[in-house]
Parts: sequence; C-alpha cells; structure tokens
Amino acid sequence: MKFRIIAGLTVLGLALGSTPSWAAININTVSITSSKDTVTADGIDQAMVRVRVSNDNGLPASGAAVKIYSSRGITDEMTPAGSVSTNAYGKAEFMVRSLKNGQATITAEVNGQRVAATYTLTFQNGLDIGLAPGSLIKIPSDNDPNTFSDTAVYYFASNGRRYVFPNDKVYFTWYPSFDNVRVISVDEMTKIPIGGNVTYRPGSKPVKFQTDDKVYAVYKGGELQWLKTEDVARGIYGDSWASKVDDINEAFYVNYRFGTPIGGASDFMAKTIYDKYSTIEIDKGIGQ
Repeated sequence: MKFRIIAGLTVLGLALGSTPSWAAININTVSITSSKDTVTADGIDQAMVRVRVSNDNGLPASGAAVKIYSSRGITDEMTPAGSVSTNAYGKAEFMVRSLKNGQATITAEVNGQRVAATYTLTFQNGLDIGLAPGSLIKIPSDNDPNTFSDTAVYYFASNGRRYVFPNDKVYFTWYPSFDNVRVISVDEMTKIPIGGNVTYRPGSKPVKFQTDDKVYAVYKGGELQWLKTEDVARGIYGDSWASKVDDINEAFYVNYRFGTPIGGASDFMAKTIYDKYSTIEIDKGIGQ
C-alpha cells in the first residue's frame, strides 16, 4: 500500500522537488543570498549568488526562470548571463565577479516578474585609477630598443578589459594620432585583464592576408567579406583601391571570420558602415 501511494504521487506530478500545477509561485517569498559579502575586484574572485523560489504552499518551486541584475550594469559579470531554471530545491545559482570597486545591489526576476528581494555585494582591492571606458593606455617606455611590450597600446572597454591594437595600421583606422594615449604603471596594467585584439574598423579599407590573393572588405566584429571582382573593389574604394589594401599577418587570422562575398558595390556601403561602427565598443558589441 505504501508503494502504491508513492507511485500515485509521482504520476500526479508530486515527486520530490516538483511544483504542483495548482500552486502558483509566490513572488513575495523569493530570497537572494550569497556565499560571501565582499569580493576582490580582480575579475577572478567571485561570489555565488543564490535565488530561492517557493510556491503558495511554501514548497520549493522547480523550473522557474530566474535572472539576476546588478545595479551597476555590465560593470559586474554574471555567469550565466541569461536566465536559469530553479532546481528541485527551488534554487538558481549565479557566479558574480567584477573589475571595479564599489557596491552592487543584486536584484532578481522570476518568470519575467521583478521581485522585492535584494542583496548587496561589496567589491574591493581592484583597479582604482579612474580610467573611463574608451581610454587608450600603455605602459611606460623601458628605453630598450630591443623590447616591444612597452609599445603596445590598449583600448579600455566598459567591461573592464583591455583590447590590444596588434599594429599601427589597425590603430590608425580608429584614431588619427597617439596624442590621447595615457601611460599607466605596469602594476596598474596587470590588474586589467586582456579581452582580445582590436580588428580593423569596419568600412575603413580593403584588406588581405599575406599569403592569400583574395581582397576583403571589413564588416563589424572583424567579419571579412570577399570582394569578388576588381570592379566591385573599385566601386567601393575608388580607382586607387589597390593602393589602399593592407596585408594582415597570418598570426592574426583567428581574430577574423568570413561573411557573405560581395558581388556588387551597392552591397557594401563603406562610408555608412564606417560611421555606424564608430567605436571599438560598438564594433565588438560590448554591453549589448
């Protein structure tokens, strides 16, 4: 008899941890907790934030869609970034980390509804040199002509990471000079994790790889679109298009991807594209 009762409950959907279909989620009882209150703002240390959801009967609500937010937006990194389904215990877990000092208020959304519960995390001992997103930075020169690490220029993005310009050819598709490059100490630079390489500005100029005869137009996010004929290249970049072609070293092949080939000049409006992707932040879709 005992076995038959348990089996019957399972058929009715009342197995341990499941939510009865007639019991609605109680938004007012949602709670947010964390494994720690204080996190080192180094982009590595992290707190585990847990959101617990119950139904009107006070039982754990499994299968609820939970998403969390920080009052500081993309300054703080949530993993996963999207929604998470609650487990059999009615809990959804997220890892939160940051590269910026300060306090962040964590809020949650359950099945599309904002809840009243909040949790405050404090980030400390991170980068604190007043860098604004979009800053150009480098380390001081070591006055040694045989070393090159001190010549690298980086773009500091709103996600707290730095993106390196692989060479001056790429740099000058984004900026006219080095006048606004800020020098920071090596210690400060090491606190900023590398996000990747900067690619050519979309619409700026035609490019090719050193050992490949194909010439490409650059679209957003390093997407290369093959110019199928010389007439197409001439229609987009003018009669002197060939003199504008930059060679990309194969070492940077992995920074690019290939899109749809261009069969007509009207398929790629270089000036419009150049104006649209006016910053590295927009080009890489950071914060979108």
